[in-house]
Amino acid sequence: MVARLSALYPQREAESMANMLIQHYFGLTRVAQQLQIEKRLSESELLTINKAVARLLKAEPIQYVLGRSTFYGLEMDVSAGVLIPRPETEELVDWVVKGNHNEQADILDVGTGSGCIALALKNTFAGSHVTAVDISEEALAVARKNAERLHLDVDFIRCDILDTPVCQNSLKKEFDIVVSNPPYVLQKEKGQMAGNVLNYEPHEALFVEDDDPLLFYRKIIHFAGQSLRPGGRLYFEVNEKYANETGSLADKNLFEAPEISTDFRGKERFVSIARRS
Repeated sequence: MVARLSALYPQREAESMANMLIQHYFGLTRVAQQLQIEKRLSESELLTINKAVARLLKAEPIQYVLGRSTFYGLEMDVSAGVLIPRPETEELVDWVVKGNHNEQADILDVGTGSGCIALALKNTFAGSHVTAVDISEEALAVARKNAERLHLDVDFIRCDILDTPVCQNSLKKEFDIVVSNPPYVLQKEKGQMAGNVLNYEPHEALFVEDDDPLLFYRKIIHFAGQSLRPGGRLYFEVNEKYANETGSLADKNLFEAPEISTDFRGKERFVSIARRS
């Protein structure tokens, strides 16, 4: 298996993938695999592994092959209809967690996808009331499945944040925290992206038109101007090229000066804006 995977992936990555497949399908940890190194797989087990390896050899992300991804300590179901949760987004959640001192906060996650942000926040702040919205019914189905399996109570609602009045009418409440990781990759940046992302992950969750790169941020900030409580806070994951421009969208009469934070690679990846009290 490792030899086959090494045709496409670096040796260490191929070994890691092989270990992940065996642990996922047969429940064997890496230590158990070493202890049973002489174990032979049955024909049905070999068929299962070979199907998974064939998908990996087409550069399909292993998270989709396994149907699972780990995010902020939670095992999340993922499928081709949702983005694979990224380490950067874990950093966004961590920023929200460190900045929130209200255990019963009303939290809104805009563009929830798999539900990873909403569920991580609900898991951290058990007394909070978390709402998550997305335009995709397929994504919401995955998010609801994750919530049910993790026994976390989150309200998932279908609405299009670009149609702000309708979305506000659907929610009919104010929030202490609004957090979002919306589409922010420009169409012209496609050439810089890995093939496994372009070929398998949902483009509607990734890309925004070149002529309006801050479309989602503008709409969410407008929404927050009406639905974020005084003293509440917005949190965004952003395109590293537009952190300052994103912050400048906020009306200075309604919002404090934006804060910008870098990710683990040193890129300006996060913006936080507080509503004036």
